[in-house]
Amino acid sequence: MKWLKFVSSALVVCVLFTAYHIITVEGESSNPRVVLMRLEDIGPGGQYGSMEQLGKLRAVLDYLREQHVIYHLAVIPRWIDVSPDGVRYDVSLDQTGNPYVEAYQKLLKQAVGDGATLGMHGYTHQVGNIRRDDGHQESGIGNEFNVPGSEETLTASFAEPRLKAGLAIFKNAGLQPQFWESPHYRSTPEQDQLFRNYFGLHYQADVQIDRNTPVAQYINEPNSGYGASSMGAVYVPTPFDYISFNKDEKVIIDRVGKSNNINSFFYHPFLEFKHLIPVTNDQGEPVLRDGLPEFRYPAQDKSVLQKLIAGLKAKGYKFYSIQDYVPFTPSQRVQIKPTGQQDKLMLGDVTGDGQSDLVNWDSQKGTITVTPGSFRGMRNNAQGTSSVWANVPFKDGAVAALEAGDASAEGKNGLWIMSPTGLLQRFESDSQHFTLQKEWKIAPRNCSNLYVLRQGSGNTVIAGLSSDRLTLFGYYVSKGGEIKPLKPYKFKNELKNELQLRTQDDGTKSLFYARSGAVSGLELSVDKAAMSWKMKKAELNIPNEDGEIRFGDFNGDGKEDVLRWNYEHNRFTVYLHKEADDYELLSVFGPWGSSGSKLITGDLDGNGKTDLALVRLQDGYLDSALSFESK
Repeated sequence: MKWLKFVSSALVVCVLFTAYHIITVEGESSNPRVVLMRLEDIGPGGQYGSMEQLGKLRAVLDYLREQHVIYHLAVIPRWIDVSPDGVRYDVSLDQTGNPYVEAYQKLLKQAVGDGATLGMHGYTHQVGNIRRDDGHQESGIGNEFNVPGSEETLTASFAEPRLKAGLAIFKNAGLQPQFWESPHYRSTPEQDQLFRNYFGLHYQADVQIDRNTPVAQYINEPNSGYGASSMGAVYVPTPFDYISFNKDEKVIIDRVGKSNNINSFFYHPFLEFKHLIPVTNDQGEPVLRDGLPEFRYPAQDKSVLQKLIAGLKAKGYKFYSIQDYVPFTPSQRVQIKPTGQQDKLMLGDVTGDGQSDLVNWDSQKGTITVTPGSFRGMRNNAQGTSSVWANVPFKDGAVAALEAGDASAEGKNGLWIMSPTGLLQRFESDSQHFTLQKEWKIAPRNCSNLYVLRQGSGNTVIAGLSSDRLTLFGYYVSKGGEIKPLKPYKFKNELKNELQLRTQDDGTKSLFYARSGAVSGLELSVDKAAMSWKMKKAELNIPNEDGEIRFGDFNGDGKEDVLRWNYEHNRFTVYLHKEADDYELLSVFGPWGSSGSKLITGDLDGNGKTDLALVRLQDGYLDSALSFESK
């Protein structure tokens, strides 16, 4: 009986460990111990209108970097004010020949390089060209949209030129905003529709629905009317508001963990300036760095920001990026020709510009068309024009695949086609056409899917799943072009879900299969010595949830992460790969996307992070959501 007690004890320990893991993950999902902080009203004027003030702002940002605090910058690109004597101040972040503006640009770029997320906070954040009794002629103080008593500020036709002008300033300054925030959260429904066409991520509540929402709001409907159409948007509120000049850090610290609100707030960094100490040399002269005077914080925590950071860390909270809280940003929609054949669309970089292109094989005409991808600009920018790159007659049972992630030396993915007549072909890209590079005679067979598996040293395995989805075939193709067949692997039952590509620690590719809702699956890799498939059971150590499993490097740290796609509710849960076989919940994205879509994952914009693409070929479009997650 001793052995029975031992087994029972072991089972209890395993159950408790599993329960602890699931409770921890799910608890973090509903009430994570994270904080989001936005630095408000950053712009070329006001409290930051001189080299000295810029030096102080840099000291604040340097301190945040040293404390490993993730933060956000709400930037006003053009600063306007009118003094009591009528003198007009007007400085934009793209002015040339202005040392102050050049220093400001460099400071913002350094902040982004250090991990800050930059957003657009209106165009001028003020109204009018004359001084007003209420002070709203000054940037940072005034309203810009939906201004009481100013009818012209209520329309999208008023807002769009200002939005475009602000975006042009950012572009000229070498900066790209990642989110939008309306000044003082004031806007009309018509203007919000406009803003969603340009930005998929908004760092504010959707004030038209609920300005007091405690958590993120997802708008899951198409955007149109202002440039190229797109799908959805996300609003992230600041339920904790801000720390005013006459309050202290306790207005935030005393509230965290006491409600279901996301711990999100904003802060004006100029409130720190009175605590900063000038840095001087032995002669008592100011020390300059990159043309700006140096300042430092006191050794003891005296400022509001110092005490805020210390207090939150003492409570076990960490600062989070909005792009981790919302792990994907709804982005571009690409129009494609409706065919109803979802398995004929492929994604990969065939033009060599680092972005994924859409490759479609027309099963009726045999034409292979390419739509160049453009995922780095604003979401409503026009996409590339499709063109025919090759003509390969299609036969039932033929399959094709791109070399996913395995670009050539020129940075372009090759195309593989397996024909049911017994022909395997590889095509190379010259950025304008596909050219047949080599072909091999193989056994004739009909397939439903094709997979390209890198095996190291330039060798490749081409795997085909039979049309009845019961048998996996394979061919080992050496770098020199020699081909050898693998012994087929027969499944016990027809595969209901798609096989997924996985990346091993040595960089080679394998195939993974799991049923919906599973936390483990079958992994198939190549046994080169036996020229066969070897199968093992793979445990993923993630919670048991509804939905299918996908893989990718979603935060760009070089490790393979797990995505759970709940296609019924259009939700995507990201688990980041930590140590060994341990995964940690990042966050949940959605609901986003149209029901009945096919999910394809890949690095669409070339930033080294896996993105989402939902395809509805029957409707003729692909919707993208891009990852900018932290490493």
